[in-house]
Amino acid sequence: MAAYPIRRLVTGIALTVALGGSLAAPRLRAQLSSADLSSADVIRAALEQQTGKRVRLKLVSGQDLEGQVSRIGTNGVLLTELAGMEFYDATIRTDQIAAVIARRAR
Repeated sequence: MAAYPIRRLVTGIALTVALGGSLAAPRLRAQLSSADLSSADVIRAALEQQTGKRVRLKLVSGQDLEGQVSRIGTNGVLLTELAGMEFYDATIRTDQIAAVIARRAR
């Protein structure tokens, strides 16, 4: 008799995962289509979407920089209000950025 509630629980979890995944898929597709991931300028495009917002940049060297995206040029980005160094700005070459980490919209 104890096996029946466990079977119901497993079935309920499976349905929740199946329905949750199908509901989240359109939202995920919309985010991916907003940035052309096959473009050579994917980092630059991601930074342009985050202009005026706080991001964390993972550099090729392994270092992290967090700040507000102020301006984006063809070869670089200006971060202001750096975390832990609020009175400093940084100019980073876009070819030295390995990842752009940003808080997603709700």
